[in-house]
Amino acid sequence: MKMQAILLAAGLSTRMGRQKLLLPFGGKTVVESVIDNLRGAGFSKINAVLSREVAAAIASSPGVETRVNEAPERGQSSSLAIGLAMLPEGADFCIMLGDLPLVSSEDMAALAEKFSALSPGKSVLAPCREGVFGHPMFYRALWKKRFADASGDAGGRNMLKRFAEEVELVPAPAAHFKDMDTPEEYEALLSKARLAGK
Repeated sequence: MKMQAILLAAGLSTRMGRQKLLLPFGGKTVVESVIDNLRGAGFSKINAVLSREVAAAIASSPGVETRVNEAPERGQSSSLAIGLAMLPEGADFCIMLGDLPLVSSEDMAALAEKFSALSPGKSVLAPCREGVFGHPMFYRALWKKRFADASGDAGGRNMLKRFAEEVELVPAPAAHFKDMDTPEEYEALLSKARLAGK
């Protein structure tokens, strides 16, 4: 796959009480599991935007370029801006979140294949359940410029609403939607992983 991915993993994990992306998950950390899944899906490069704590804790990986968001309190859109600047001009791209370790490589690759077959007039492929967007999401190159106007944590979602007619919605498993912000959600995620044999 020639497409690059942006991994947004610079959150402060305030509700968890500790850095959630560095919690154990299947013999690795949560964020390392997500990186492995992205790599397994076949992305040509992973552009990871990390907090300083996460960047210091994970080992360098082939095909992964990292940047530190020095001010993640500005919201997710600040990490998105860093990730977009890492992309080549004119290239389609994928955005993934760092706290969705149960989204498999196979599921990501299947979404990428659907994206490659988007009908004319569509520029985004998004997992969706009951009106809620999931990840990863796939974008035509023109969204790099559009996202330049996003701000805060909801900036990207507001942009999607603005161009709703260009968004192709596809059903996807629960793993694409349920992130983990609290200790209880983390434990529930671990239980699901055990049941799935991961």
